[in-house]
Amino acid sequence: MASPLKLSLEQRLAQQLRLGSTEDSEEGATTSTPAAAIPSRHLELAPHNVRVRAYLKENNVTFYHLNELKEEGWNASEGDAYFKKQREAADHKDDEQEKVFHRVHLEIGNELRSFGAFEVEGLEHGKINALNLCMAPGAYTAAMLKQYPDASVCGITLPVRSGGHKMIIPFGPQDPRVDVKFLDITMLIREFLIEPSGVPNDHPDAANFIMSSPFYGKEFELVLCDGQALRTHERAKYREMTREGRRLLAAQLIFGMTRIKQGGTFVILLHKAEAWDTICLLKSFCTFASVALFKPLSGHRQRSTFYLVAKDVQSASTEARRFIDDWKKAWTTATLGGEEGTGADPAMPTDAEVDALLHDFGPRLMHLAQEIWSIQADALDHSRWHPGSATSKTRRSSSLQSPIFSETGEPSTARHPNSVLGARSRWQPSSPNSPTSPGAQSPKHPLASRSMNQQKYIYPEIDEDKMKKMAGRWR
Repeated sequence: MASPLKLSLEQRLAQQLRLGSTEDSEEGATTSTPAAAIPSRHLELAPHNVRVRAYLKENNVTFYHLNELKEEGWNASEGDAYFKKQREAADHKDDEQEKVFHRVHLEIGNELRSFGAFEVEGLEHGKINALNLCMAPGAYTAAMLKQYPDASVCGITLPVRSGGHKMIIPFGPQDPRVDVKFLDITMLIREFLIEPSGVPNDHPDAANFIMSSPFYGKEFELVLCDGQALRTHERAKYREMTREGRRLLAAQLIFGMTRIKQGGTFVILLHKAEAWDTICLLKSFCTFASVALFKPLSGHRQRSTFYLVAKDVQSASTEARRFIDDWKKAWTTATLGGEEGTGADPAMPTDAEVDALLHDFGPRLMHLAQEIWSIQADALDHSRWHPGSATSKTRRSSSLQSPIFSETGEPSTARHPNSVLGARSRWQPSSPNSPTSPGAQSPKHPLASRSMNQQKYIYPEIDEDKMKKMAGRWR
């Protein structure tokens, strides 16, 4: 029997399942919940996600170490206290704290801009139409306008009275370039139903669904979606956090993909590249766009959040239309499904379906997610609250971060982790130095390299010109 001081993620969640309580794996939030509700709230425990993690631990040393760090964090009371404090600060921001929140996202927006996330294929400068969903406080719109001063930016954001963030940047009469609609994007029912057949009068939100279609008929070269379910959002009880997150993600994907111009750029905030739903989303985008993943250094490094950046989006393709229909079904299921007509969870994939996807897309997933896993692992390993951080220099080498080859073909020793997107890593299955080659063994992990760089890398200052030049390998 495992010691209570050292429980794996699966063991911890299974214990909660028996006790009837849940804990937010992302922020350490503990709440009391009926045991029957846990499968929808803690998908980490679902068999398909356990199976995915087992595959990744066996085939990618960076993810192996990240998972190890997460398990240690799950058993650290310091982690619960740290994330609880962060959550409380986020939920009760005054005007000055809103400005701090805005400044942090300004830095992230500038990182995205430097990375090339706002660039559109075939368009260097000039006037573009951009769409920013879940816009407030407006930092990313500011970053877009810094790159395209003559741009026109349309946005949708949750009103402050409903628990949304306050807009910091000027808009409307103060800045005619920025047109904002204040509403709950998940309630635009006309956008999301494949076959509108009316909503039951007894549905909790029957009177709250919005029948209008904002920005209908407009096309946008650049679409950015930055929404995530807010604890401060006032909503009906049936819209619990996990299902609300699925509704919001689906709403952004549908709205953005039905308005993006052919060949445009699509950027969206996502969580946990190792989660089944995220993997399916990444695989779908790879069928109709050139895809890269980006994790900023100026904020949220210890969390699983990252950005999908899709360029040359073929929004009119058969694959894209099928993708949109699938997400309309997902929104409908989460909103109107189930016996009571107030939402249901999606069907879980079978082991065969999981294995087929990993066989087909697993190597590509590891190639895409390598850097974001490395950044998160390194941040956890250096956090003040993490139980292993005090001895990290002797306990854990930079195998958390696999060397990336420079333009000359030699391993780079100092760089921004995202600056050479697409370059071959020795951990990638198709790399000449892949650990899958004969003899690549280590007592620590079956895929560990025989020649590890023993020093942690240092994040240099961001060289915007260099990053723009080197971030062009979109696959």
